[in-house]
Amino acid sequence: MNPRRSLREELNLTQPEAARRAGVSLATWRRWEENPETVSAGTRGKCERVVDVDREVRSPFADHDLKFEQSWGDCPYLTPRQAGAIATVLALWADTEIGEWLDGGWSREPLHAVPPFTALDRRVMIYVNDNKAWAEKARERCYAVAEEVAEGILPFDREGCFFDELLMGLALPIAQEHLTELSEVFEDIAPRLPSHDDEIHFVGDDEWDMVSDAFDDRSRWDEWEVPIYTDHHLLAGVLADSHPYTWFDPSQGTGAGYLQRLAGLAVDHDKKD
Repeated sequence: MNPRRSLREELNLTQPEAARRAGVSLATWRRWEENPETVSAGTRGKCERVVDVDREVRSPFADHDLKFEQSWGDCPYLTPRQAGAIATVLALWADTEIGEWLDGGWSREPLHAVPPFTALDRRVMIYVNDNKAWAEKARERCYAVAEEVAEGILPFDREGCFFDELLMGLALPIAQEHLTELSEVFEDIAPRLPSHDDEIHFVGDDEWDMVSDAFDDRSRWDEWEVPIYTDHHLLAGVLADSHPYTWFDPSQGTGAGYLQRLAGLAVDHDKKD
């Protein structure tokens, strides 16, 4: 009998609940529960604390459920639960996936095989290779953006770097998956159904396409989703203009129409005159 599974079951915890309490991804929890040697020492400690009833159990966002409601309860384009799912995904990437790779837990895997970088077009990762400084900076931004989301701030709402907006594109489908398949993890955050108020549509917890559309309207970089699409015809031009090493640099963004200009579809009226 697996002793770690037995301890979890004695506490009446499901694997998703245990993973949340540990502040790790469900996949990481399952790896630890099956064989602790497959995860880093830091992750082992977090998982062990969950099944050790004599120790305090904390989640990265254990105290944030009410904060998500306060920050996003009146927002028409993002619900508190959706915000909670996005922040949780970002924190898990920083703490377990990228963190484990930097600590040697993924020592046999290249960086492009580690979430969230698995979702990027491989041409991006050719530029990055296994650069640990780049990965550390990515982890830093995951933590920072996760905390901002809990406070009611999105990368689209303030000056920052391109990578922060890219994180939104990477996190959206995974956050949707978490909220759908692990709904019990977010049950302490008030749910929301679609509604209308003074001709304003308030999205419901299941309306992720509308969230993506709203983010697209608010984005400062037209190309914020380009690196996520496999074989996007404009990615080569984007990479030529902006090496991934510069994606953490503060900037105002490329602005509306950048992709059209890159594709040669827009008319330069100044030159025309």
